[in-house]
Amino acid sequence: MSNIAFFDFDGTITKKDSLFVFVKFAVGKWRFYRGLGARFWILLGYVFGLCSNTYAKEALMRYFFRGYSAQEFALLCANFQTTLCGLTKIQAMEKIAWHKDRGDVVVVVSATFEEYLKPFCQNLGLECLATRLEVVDGTLSGKFATPNCYGEQKVVRIKAHYDLSQYQEIYAYGDSKGDYQMLALATQRFYKKFA
Repeated sequence: MSNIAFFDFDGTITKKDSLFVFVKFAVGKWRFYRGLGARFWILLGYVFGLCSNTYAKEALMRYFFRGYSAQEFALLCANFQTTLCGLTKIQAMEKIAWHKDRGDVVVVVSATFEEYLKPFCQNLGLECLATRLEVVDGTLSGKFATPNCYGEQKVVRIKAHYDLSQYQEIYAYGDSKGDYQMLALATQRFYKKFA
């Protein structure tokens, strides 16, 4: 039997949250900070537990990206790859390489947007479960096409794609409360560490 390893992305593989870096990259610093100021109440609500991760994230993405053509957005995501690679932790990449060298299946499971995370994973030969944005008539609607891949939804997505009984060891790596349920699936779990 083979093994499988599930990695959270933001804060686990990366040094910082990639979403804000991506938004700043896509819309520019001035519009980024103006947008955060205009939606500050949403961020405050999330910090104090008054609104969910999903609500806060979808509201911000609606503000910044609703109306973008899917083609234009895909180009932004492609151009973001160099910046995204620069955010990765050396220890995380070494652990991913260790799993791949052993022949383990390696899956990135993240609330990050699939549109820019999937190309990153494909370049490294990794599988990807992430949040996908809704496209209507070739344009981003500002909504999610899939449930936000966070918390319990990570477990739902994993179980929908993988029969865990087929793996000898199940590894999971995470760094936040949104990873607790995924970590609970594992036979080998690592919270804010790689060994």
